[in-house]
Amino acid sequence: MARPLEDWMIPLIKGMLLRKDDQSDIAACFLINSGRVAEINTNQRSPEVKAAAPEDLPPAGPYPSAYELWKAQANLWAARVALQAVQEKIEQALVAVENAEHRMGGK
Repeated sequence: MARPLEDWMIPLIKGMLLRKDDQSDIAACFLINSGRVAEINTNQRSPEVKAAAPEDLPPAGPYPSAYELWKAQANLWAARVALQAVQEKIEQALVAVENAEHRMGGK
């Protein structure tokens, strides 16, 4: 479901249009209906608003789909769980080394 167009998006959309981004990529970037981008492009909506400066624009598309973002988030979570498991093993190994050194009269 598309979200509503918000005022802060309009200068960015205008800048992206000037940069020649595809309207479908712009809509995907903001998760809005592509009709809103078309309205801005034809000055049917907010003709008085100026385009954002190129350095203020998000990177050019194409942008990942909602499914791709969800999948990436799931993969990141799996990586976090794996790293936490490795961290626990490292901590256990460090305790074992410290205990062995202590028993041997080391540190």
